[in-house]
Amino acid sequence: MATNEGGDVGDEDGQGDQGNQDDQQAIPITGEELRETFPRAGARDSGDISVLELPGREAATVPNSNVLRPELAEQLEHDLYAHQAEALEALECGKNICVATSTASGKTRIYALQIARHYLDARERAAETGAGKGRQNGGEKTGAVSGPTPTAYICYPTKALSRDQERELNDFYDDLGLDITVRVYDGDTERGETRRQIREEADIIITNFAGVNTYLHDHDRWARFFSACDLVVIDESHTYTGVHGMHVAWIIRRLKRVLASYDADPQFILTSATIGNPGAHSSTLIDDQVTVIDEDGSPTGPRELVLWNPPPQSSEKDGDRAGAEDAVTDRVPATVEAPRLLSHLTYHDAQTLLFTPSRKLAELSVKRAAKHRRDRSRYYTNPDRGSAIEPYHAGHSRRNRHGTEHQLKTGVLDGVASTNALELGINVGEMDATVQLGYPGQRQSFWQQIGRAGRGSKRALSVLVAGHRTLDQYVVNNSEYLLENDVEDAVVDTENDAVFAQHLLCAAAELALDESDAGAGGLADRERLEQAVEMWRRAGKLTGHLETGVSYTGPPRPQRSISLYATTGEEYTVELADGVDERHDPEMEPLAEERVLRDFHEGAVRLHEGQQYEVCAVDHTTPRPSVTLRPTDVAYHTRTRTDVTVLDAVSEESREIGTFTLHFGRGRVLVYHDAYDEVAIHGGKKQAQQLPTGNPPLSMETQLCWLEVPERVESTLVERYRDFSVPELDSDLADTAHLGYAGGLHAAEHATIGVAPLELMVDKRDLGGLATLSIDSHLASATADENGDDETSVGEDPAPQNIAAAEATVRELAMGLERKPASGWFIYDGIDGGLGFSRAIYENFEAVARRARDLIENCDCGRIDGCPACVMDDQCGNDNQPLHRGAAVDVLDHLLASASGDGSVLGSDLPIDDGEDGDRDGNEGGNGAGDEDEHETGEVDDRRPPLFYA
Repeated sequence: MATNEGGDVGDEDGQGDQGNQDDQQAIPITGEELRETFPRAGARDSGDISVLELPGREAATVPNSNVLRPELAEQLEHDLYAHQAEALEALECGKNICVATSTASGKTRIYALQIARHYLDARERAAETGAGKGRQNGGEKTGAVSGPTPTAYICYPTKALSRDQERELNDFYDDLGLDITVRVYDGDTERGETRRQIREEADIIITNFAGVNTYLHDHDRWARFFSACDLVVIDESHTYTGVHGMHVAWIIRRLKRVLASYDADPQFILTSATIGNPGAHSSTLIDDQVTVIDEDGSPTGPRELVLWNPPPQSSEKDGDRAGAEDAVTDRVPATVEAPRLLSHLTYHDAQTLLFTPSRKLAELSVKRAAKHRRDRSRYYTNPDRGSAIEPYHAGHSRRNRHGTEHQLKTGVLDGVASTNALELGINVGEMDATVQLGYPGQRQSFWQQIGRAGRGSKRALSVLVAGHRTLDQYVVNNSEYLLENDVEDAVVDTENDAVFAQHLLCAAAELALDESDAGAGGLADRERLEQAVEMWRRAGKLTGHLETGVSYTGPPRPQRSISLYATTGEEYTVELADGVDERHDPEMEPLAEERVLRDFHEGAVRLHEGQQYEVCAVDHTTPRPSVTLRPTDVAYHTRTRTDVTVLDAVSEESREIGTFTLHFGRGRVLVYHDAYDEVAIHGGKKQAQQLPTGNPPLSMETQLCWLEVPERVESTLVERYRDFSVPELDSDLADTAHLGYAGGLHAAEHATIGVAPLELMVDKRDLGGLATLSIDSHLASATADENGDDETSVGEDPAPQNIAAAEATVRELAMGLERKPASGWFIYDGIDGGLGFSRAIYENFEAVARRARDLIENCDCGRIDGCPACVMDDQCGNDNQPLHRGAAVDVLDHLLASASGDGSVLGSDLPIDDGEDGDRDGNEGGNGAGDEDEHETGEVDDRRPPLFYA
């Protein structure tokens, strides 16, 4: 019988627990017991700890015989979950599917069984044609298929997951008595004969998309496998978003193109965590229609969810609660608190998995867990109890990782501190508890991680330890957010021309381009394709025309220039300085140009895996640019100053949100990392300031959206906050009535970017913003007006070489405007060509604004300028000045009220007018000439600074 209990083929931890309530036994320690027993005064009475009870769910099953042929149905010990049956029925109808259900819900079993069905169908066809017995595989298996056996290509996101699933799938087919061979083929696979044998003999090949990108060049070597390929599986498809998702989408298009040349037309199966838009995301990835299966029929056990906000630092020192200001800004770091909880849970016999955001923290957490036990020996009287805790991350050797996985599964280890490497499906058995060091950024990742404990109908405990970040504090103070049915949308975009152009070269190197590559079912529409071909033809890398065939003529293997995590092929290798012992080699991955300019300029001091390194040279000019490091030991780290501006923005779409106007378009973002400070490690004092980096500006043609605030709202809020001041601020804005309002725009910009991951699967680090009192001076129309030219092409003029020159450009444009400009803020994609993130925010702006408003309003920091949990941002180029929480809430309140048509919020605040919004050109309407409010507004406008942006 193919039971595979505990195996990830079908995630069988739960498949054998259907409706068995006896398995819902008590966990070693409950959430309330954790609060009561944790060795710190006041923990049990703390309002910063809340315990939520999440109910379980019984399994919904379908008899195997309803869906599967007898040879398979009779071999399976347990019935199919309802979603497995639905998926297999859709596949039987020839559909592509995306299965978006919870962790341990048996998604792997769906494609395992579909492959088995294809194999049996082929065997049946061979028998009907009298093809013979075929291969016998050493006589151990019978009933094999003769002739071309159907093949399947499975892509996993990590090598560790690939090898775990290779074992599970081979065991599954052995149990079924099927002669199906599963092999892994990736960068770790031995070259030469081993690779040739896999290509020529394996029925299922497991790989990753970095490998697919490379192997497509030699597709003729894969002729046997590709010509028989009838299934492509994309596992954990929700992980393919942003830049990485963009590249994967193009690699899939190239793969389909090569498969079609071998007359293969495979079905696609995508398996995903629960996301908000599985259908749209999957369709964009594979460029085809997809049927979504998201009614989860698997069981879940009850779970206690503990939201643990670490206490103020002073609570540990003297037992007294700090004031409101310190309560948020000076809490015990999650990096300290989470390892303590790991240690405490394992002491109480709960096998626990701690998720950390980095390899370094995985290692440090194990040491901190042991130190916590030693420091509180009066409580932990048996120091060896539950002390077998190990780190786990991709930096460990494959042998070490497998050893850790086995020890977890067999109960030898009491706990593990891991990166998200253990989030994605690797079978480690049934854990009692999970601890998360900080909110992982998206709900799908949150549920994926906590789902590693209590699989099936087992009861489980999960603890989220909040950090000081905006998202963490929002989640622990708004627990209902985690329980909402709506989940973030995954964002993948194929409109980035730089990425498209790279993959077009690869496609041409694989198979000559022709007219079939244009239009529906091709690589791009005709115009886009011809423009890209012409660009590369002029560059000497393509030759020919679509009508007769376009061939690649550039350097060999353009696939090697593809970086799956950057929009251009420009990556910097990291090297050790001459004469430095190789044992100090940081073994860092190549760096994108954006990160080199920001973090790895000459003179920068960076901490990597616990070792300080100084950047002693950066080579921008050679074909293979590089960063050279040497180990150092100094009492400071460096912090790069960042200044940003937007030029030549062009609105491609716009929509009204009540009286506000929201735009989406493209523009040129100029980022200046031209100075840095040396900051003391202890105390944070700046030891040296404004040291030049020597960096050129980073110019990006990217996607952006921007909000224009109505003049009446602006005037009202300028007047309301005109007495606000920031004594240390030195700028044109400092002594004007606009300071408080500008601080509100700045705070709202920070908050909307900060909470965007609550609605969308976006990385905050890939977004940037700009708050301004003069949006018009950043638009292409302003440049056209200044030059007397109606053209609105983006970014043709050379970029100002420093921030002072950029400010002068914007100031000149602002002073030359013929009408009063709009105020508001921009949000842009921080990647050349764009990512689709700002478009997603444009489409979901009201929801993002609502989250931002609640975050700011509900923060208990008590500060006008906010704190890191609400509106401060450590990436702010203006040192978080000015910021005004109250003004930000007012702006967002007006926006949301305007969106809903709620005049009661607006009416009490705004000046009385004749029903029309004020005309920025000064024409009649709004607060007309002679109106008392117009006079007051005019006085404010006279003092309006010509330049402000943050």
